[in-house]
Amino acid sequence: MTDQPAPAPDPKRAKLFTVKSVAMTALGFAAGLPFAAVGGTLYAWFTAAKVDVSTIGVLSWAGLAYGFKFLWSPLLDRYAAPLIGRYGFRRGWMLFFQAVIVGCLAFIAGSDPGANLAGIALASVVASFASASQDVVIDAWRIEVADDEAPVDILSAAYQMGFRASSLLAGAGALIFASKAGWPFTYWAIAGLMAVAMLGAVFAPPSPAQPSPTRGPSPEDDWLPAAKRNRLIVPVMAGWAASAAGLFGFMAYAVLSDGAANSIAFTRTYGPLIVLACVGGPGLAAALSLRWRTMEATAAEKAIRWPLQGLLDAFYAAVISPMADLVGRLRWGALLVLVLVLSYRFTDAVWGAFAYPFYLGDPADGLGALGHTNDEVAVASKMFGVVMTIAGIAGGGVALVKLGRPICLIAGAVIAAATNLLLADLAVGGPRVDAALSVTGVYPVFATMTPFFQGLGLDAEINEAMTQLMAVIAMENLALGFASAVFVAYLSAIVNPRYAAVQYALLASLTLLIGALGRGALGQLIKTEGYAYVFVMTAIIGLFAVAVSIAEVIRTRRATA
Repeated sequence: MTDQPAPAPDPKRAKLFTVKSVAMTALGFAAGLPFAAVGGTLYAWFTAAKVDVSTIGVLSWAGLAYGFKFLWSPLLDRYAAPLIGRYGFRRGWMLFFQAVIVGCLAFIAGSDPGANLAGIALASVVASFASASQDVVIDAWRIEVADDEAPVDILSAAYQMGFRASSLLAGAGALIFASKAGWPFTYWAIAGLMAVAMLGAVFAPPSPAQPSPTRGPSPEDDWLPAAKRNRLIVPVMAGWAASAAGLFGFMAYAVLSDGAANSIAFTRTYGPLIVLACVGGPGLAAALSLRWRTMEATAAEKAIRWPLQGLLDAFYAAVISPMADLVGRLRWGALLVLVLVLSYRFTDAVWGAFAYPFYLGDPADGLGALGHTNDEVAVASKMFGVVMTIAGIAGGGVALVKLGRPICLIAGAVIAAATNLLLADLAVGGPRVDAALSVTGVYPVFATMTPFFQGLGLDAEINEAMTQLMAVIAMENLALGFASAVFVAYLSAIVNPRYAAVQYALLASLTLLIGALGRGALGQLIKTEGYAYVFVMTAIIGLFAVAVSIAEVIRTRRATA
């Protein structure tokens, strides 16, 4: 959101604890709480309330707000927050969005998923947009207030501490608390924590930034005249708006239709159109912008200024300009890069919304759900699993250094697909996982942890079924961490340093698109075919990412030969 570079810190003046770093920790806490509470833990409550798994898949589309928040970030640079903008430009927006999140969480806490699912769905969508928007403002504040005493590195670390702490509370903590006090009281507690976290914005030092028109082209941008830019960006914006309207319109229909919505038909019919609008539209506009730059502009094209031209310029800078740079540098190779970006994270992104229904669901439903308790899932997924994810990220970093990015890129796609087969095995009783664990003799070792967890007051017996779950989650999260580290490295190598922030944000957001779109259809398939079928199917689809990764490695080597 800001073009200001982070100041170079003076190590002699840097301090670990300052008002800014303490405020940053609280702001990180405020950012992580709704992300976990609305983007994941809510599905555990839905599972307990017997909400249809296909409906859960559609409702997970609310999480797209986090991936595409850069699209409306120019508005947060141009205008002050309503009503409380005088409190401070950045802080005013923080408090505004945090108040919205508190209100949404309180509404969810006071609602019954069985009686008011539509209201909860609407509140979760609003909370997701408010939370994603809060992230944009917090990121800008962190860069703008950094100085010698509170350099951006310390502020970033403080943010991560707060974010991870609140994610743990709203993840594992909420599952454990809900098993003791119930879900409504749990969400009242989360809303209360969010209200307390608002103190971070209250006491945060003001940022020097002020509302200002979004930037126009500078000489180094090599932008087209405004008239031509507008002819490119307006259709793209219209396509994105139509896609959002279609997605959220179908979400509303799915909630209100009492199971009559056909998610598979919607995805089959409109999914390709949404992908074309969200990816093909900007790609075509980028290619046209490169072609039009060779044409002489008329005097009228050079002089024209549309209403809200500054805002149009900001969207052009966020979408078309970085995409044009990618197309200009890679030519037809950009198409392969976009296909890889869309497909690489599919296997883990598409099923995330169904993790809680799979772990917690009733085995009697015949879908292959495992029927674990809240406490068991908290231990296996949100405690043990987080450690395994961190280990996977570390392993990915080491492998990148030792083996190189090309091999790691292919390996990440392979193991991300393969671990879905382990989940499929669990869904049919875990015979292969059981055979492997029996050979290793780990069952007695894991069983010794039962007294420890029960001593903490948790309803978690580390029996054979629980050991199987922890082992599979370990493999899945190791693969997730490894693939995440490798893919971040790949994206970082693809982007142009001149457009680093906006280009990375654009590509990173597209990684969520296919997986999120597929969740609606996936939920309906789980309902009709069961979890095992869907896990095998997604593993097979994951082979496409393997093939594209191999093709991208070949393209890269030829380009650098």
